[in-house]
Amino acid sequence: MRRPFRLTCPDKTGLGADICRTAFEFGLVVTRGDFTTDGVWALVLLTVRAGSPEGDRAREMGSAEDDDADADADERGRGRRAREGGWGVVDALREYAGTFMAILWRYDVDASEHGGNLALTEMENLPRTAVVDWELLRQRLELLCPHKSALSTIPSVDSLDKLEETHSQQSLYILQVEGHDRVGLLHDVTLALWELQLTLHRAHVTTSPSGNAVDLFYVTDDLHELPNPARVGEISRKIKPVVASTPEEANRVNILIHPAPAFVTRQGRIKTLRAAEGMVVTQANEVPSDFETMVEVDNLMSPAHTVFQVRTRDRQGLLYDCLRVSKDLKVSVSYAKVEIVDKAVCEVVLFTRKNKDQEQTDYLCAKYKEHVDRPIKVEMLSESGNALTSELRVVAPLDIVGHTRPRVLLDVTEALQDLRVMVFKADIITTPRTEGKQLQEEVHRFLLTDVNGEPLATDEARQQVCDRVIAALLR
Repeated sequence: MRRPFRLTCPDKTGLGADICRTAFEFGLVVTRGDFTTDGVWALVLLTVRAGSPEGDRAREMGSAEDDDADADADERGRGRRAREGGWGVVDALREYAGTFMAILWRYDVDASEHGGNLALTEMENLPRTAVVDWELLRQRLELLCPHKSALSTIPSVDSLDKLEETHSQQSLYILQVEGHDRVGLLHDVTLALWELQLTLHRAHVTTSPSGNAVDLFYVTDDLHELPNPARVGEISRKIKPVVASTPEEANRVNILIHPAPAFVTRQGRIKTLRAAEGMVVTQANEVPSDFETMVEVDNLMSPAHTVFQVRTRDRQGLLYDCLRVSKDLKVSVSYAKVEIVDKAVCEVVLFTRKNKDQEQTDYLCAKYKEHVDRPIKVEMLSESGNALTSELRVVAPLDIVGHTRPRVLLDVTEALQDLRVMVFKADIITTPRTEGKQLQEEVHRFLLTDVNGEPLATDEARQQVCDRVIAALLR
């Protein structure tokens, strides 16, 4: 089931990437979308679907079953003209001008009645369902939008430094969860943390010899309400039923929340297992695809823009990865369009500031292709002759502000749960920023056993885990 929504608000640096990141967090795949800005106001029109097997089947059936097929016929026509003629995309952008100005007028009227802090977000026929909490999505999107008073400051790439500073100043808390261990526990707790609007930065998961899990989660509160006792109670009430299967077990679940000591940071040191002699490394295979990623650059389509066109296999997080790379490389995107052009093939068009430097545009093309093809690295390390040290590693980039990639822990633990693989120990570590490497990475490490506590001793078992995990992350 595809759902459209429209969002209008003052523009800010990286707004498009932040919106796509939020949609990605909810497990949504963007099937059609337009982003446009005049540098002060932004208009976003998106059609999304749940990134589930049901959604995959719906995609394979094509767009004929869209609930809003008739209403979107003209939209598809504009997209077709964009592909058939170079100036088609420019013409399509001009066609939005009237709608854009009308929506801005509505924003002025509505915002004046709500203190100037209203983001105009329209979602047609979006009921609360078991798959997607649409009302929570609406709230998250509105929180992303700047206050109307922010119009006094024209956004620029330099404001990324201020965003990063604000992000790093959030107070860090340690959430300790103790309860009986079981398959899928880490996945269920991670989902509960996300629903509570707690951002997870690090985690340390262990299982005692008695079978009890002792999990430490290093979190920041997106609602900025910790350590308020009411917020602490809300978190405890939400997590206890997730950990315990019966009311009696709930009484034995311990939930503790306290501020992290000053010496505890979001970063950590990584023990380099690869350097040890006799180390066996199992790499995840490429996700099967019938279409090879293509990235092209066009400096003739628009007199004021350099246009990047990306065609690749459709998957969750695709548009987020394109806009995240643009944000990380400080590439200003004034217009973006995404559309499914041939069932499972997605086309992303990015209008950026004019750039006639061939070496730089080639570099940008290579970066777009790299992060579209394989934004995440998955491997398993084990010592030869000692399978007890097998370790699954998932490495994902942070954006330039320090935001983590959405759904990594959720999707990885879901894949492990489907395989009936137990997590004996796990942690999440952010690599420190170095002089030669400005962007940081988040490393998820898992020590794994089967459901009986036995090691994953065979090459086939380790390869199956790696392939299932990468397929879940890039589905």
